[in-house]
Amino acid sequence: MRSKILIALGLVAAFVVGTIASTVTTSAFTPRQEEPAVLAAPVKAVPVARTRYVAPRTVAVVDREPVYVAPVAPVRPVAEPVVEKKTRSWEREVLIVGGSAGAGAAIGAVAGGKKGAGIGALSGGIAGLVYDIATRNK
Repeated sequence: MRSKILIALGLVAAFVVGTIASTVTTSAFTPRQEEPAVLAAPVKAVPVARTRYVAPRTVAVVDREPVYVAPVAPVRPVAEPVVEKKTRSWEREVLIVGGSAGAGAAIGAVAGGKKGAGIGALSGGIAGLVYDIATRNK
């Protein structure tokens, strides 16, 4: 009896560790936006002493004819794209929890008959629920 409980606890622990590892590896393999590296070294400002004075030049400005500029059409604002949030349907959630409970019942039945199937179904259903809640908003 003790070995059957240990097997059930081991399955639940393996599921929880697998879910956590899935979250960690997903973020590890997702490329993120990196900022461009600055290649130039900062330049230190050095005071410069002028050795000679340069006189400004006088420039004559001639009035030209006015230039016609065509009116520009007003710019209409562009609507932002709507990002839809992914939601999981309740049918999909039932399939996840039910499938986990079924797999747990099968493993429990092999390990301990009817009582083991019940314990396996319970632990599989709980593990499926934990998985469903952990991955619901991805």
